[in-house]
Amino acid sequence: MDPRIYLGRMNKVREEMAKAGVDVFLVSPSSNLLYLTGYKPGGDERLLLLVLPREEGPFVIANQLYKLQTALIPVKDQIFWKDGEDPFKLLANEIKKRNINMKKAALEAQIPAFFALPLEKIFSASVFELGSPLIDHIRQYKDESELNSIRKACKASDKAIAEIIGKGNYWLGKTESELCMELTVEINKCGVDTFGASVQVGENAAIPHYNTGSVKIEKGKCLLIDFYGRYEGYFTDCTRTFHYGKSDPEFEKIYNIVLEAHLAAEAKAKPGNLLEDVDIAARNVMVKYGYGEYFNHRVGHGIGIDVHEGDHVNTGVKTPIKPGMVFTIEPGIYLPGRFGVRIENMVAIGEKGPEVLHSFPRELKVIE
Repeated sequence: MDPRIYLGRMNKVREEMAKAGVDVFLVSPSSNLLYLTGYKPGGDERLLLLVLPREEGPFVIANQLYKLQTALIPVKDQIFWKDGEDPFKLLANEIKKRNINMKKAALEAQIPAFFALPLEKIFSASVFELGSPLIDHIRQYKDESELNSIRKACKASDKAIAEIIGKGNYWLGKTESELCMELTVEINKCGVDTFGASVQVGENAAIPHYNTGSVKIEKGKCLLIDFYGRYEGYFTDCTRTFHYGKSDPEFEKIYNIVLEAHLAAEAKAKPGNLLEDVDIAARNVMVKYGYGEYFNHRVGHGIGIDVHEGDHVNTGVKTPIKPGMVFTIEPGIYLPGRFGVRIENMVAIGEKGPEVLHSFPRELKVIE
């Protein structure tokens, strides 16, 4: 990606720092570091920070082991320390040498305590606060390069689920875990990493947050697959519910209610509405049919570099819907001890309305 994009993002954060009176933003390995620099390191016990002052130029402090990796960061000023040295004293010296004000500093929300506590100790005269308010609302609105990565992620996940479900009755007698493992392999073939999934059979599908287990896929039972993964640094998140063998009329009824709620919510996902309007639209459908109490979670969440980021799509969230937002729409009905149905797509908000990012069919697929 063009380094100017990252520098532009840093400047937007600096504008927010000026409004909030924050002197320095300390960003450790995290999704925010990826957003601001394009660098995605695996965090360890060695201090690595992007130091973003409000006025002076940014710099990076890192262990020398990461010298080749941090060369990818579009910040030329980089300070390295060796094992055995005290990186916190080195940082304090750099701050002093550069005459950087540290009265009010913001910390990356994902910074580990074994970094945060020494920082607060060595900068004891500074007031520390979370940096989330400086950057979260900026990340909520995706630029075209981000949207293209998200589109690719969703296309890859559609391809993977189509390949898996295309095996039809092959899955009969296989366990939830076995399908999950093969889905992992399939989606990795598509270039997606940081993968996770919940595969739920029958009454397990009535548990919204379920840990995939050893229950076997059988005729006469539903199969719910909720899976996510990251492509080019951006997440896809999708859920589909299937049925093995002929489904009974009540299951079809519930499925159609969830689909109606999903489409009603999608119709509200456009500029001029609020995020809560999307949730309310889905919830009104559930209530209309007498299943409001069985829809027991928000209808969606913002998504991007993190699988959950930005404002939730929920009743009470008055955030206006604007172009650049990307979020999920995932209503569900869960009947304890019996079955559950959830249908999840992602949408990107354009000037005129939602761009549906998944092409895999939402209509009920019965596998005979």
